[in-house]
Amino acid sequence: MIRYLFIFWYCIGLILMLTIGVPTWLSFSNGLFLVFFALYAIHIEGMMGEERRRSWSRIMLVGVLTFAVEWLGVTMGWPFGDYQYTSLLGISLGGVPLAIFCAWIGVIVTVMRMTAFSNRWTRALHTGLWTVVFDLVLDPVAFARQFWIWHEPGDFYGIPAANFISWFVISAAVSFLFPLREVSANVRIEAVRLTQMMLLMFGLLGAKEGLMMPFIIALAAIVVAEGAGRIDRSGLKQVV
Repeated sequence: MIRYLFIFWYCIGLILMLTIGVPTWLSFSNGLFLVFFALYAIHIEGMMGEERRRSWSRIMLVGVLTFAVEWLGVTMGWPFGDYQYTSLLGISLGGVPLAIFCAWIGVIVTVMRMTAFSNRWTRALHTGLWTVVFDLVLDPVAFARQFWIWHEPGDFYGIPAANFISWFVISAAVSFLFPLREVSANVRIEAVRLTQMMLLMFGLLGAKEGLMMPFIIALAAIVVAEGAGRIDRSGLKQVV
């Protein structure tokens, strides 16, 4: 059910943002989209077959920890840099939109389940690298569309390098909360497709804003994810 709801909201939102823009009366949809993204990612995690209460508790812990780091970011300018959120993502707590809680869950869970791993360190490296790739596409677009504002000169479309380093470290560290388990082909396919959809959306929005590097990164990442997924499913990688 959540898969179809997400795809419907995704298609409507992408069409609006690429054409006439999101009407004022639909402004709440920005934050709601991230809620659906997180729920879809949680659905993928649920396909792992773990007991639901334990799985949800771990995912909520991920959300709380990353939200706390975001709160540090907007109040202290550390570790991401000096920035603040606008009102476009909806209701905030301590200067951080509640939707950001969902965004972190969606990104980390999705990229972590894109392939199978033989040890936690390899998985942490993979998770960290893919979240950085994701943010290289997402952050310039979000900044251009004023979802959040950076207050200091940055190295990549006005975004400081510390932001990307922090994304890598935080997402890699959080991945250690998840036990190593067998990741079925169905889970990996779903995770790859969701990752590709998100990259496509922000890549196209980047192109619309004239941000060609994020657009190119998005296209390259989509191709790499597809290729890696096909190799993984062919059995050339060992499922643990």
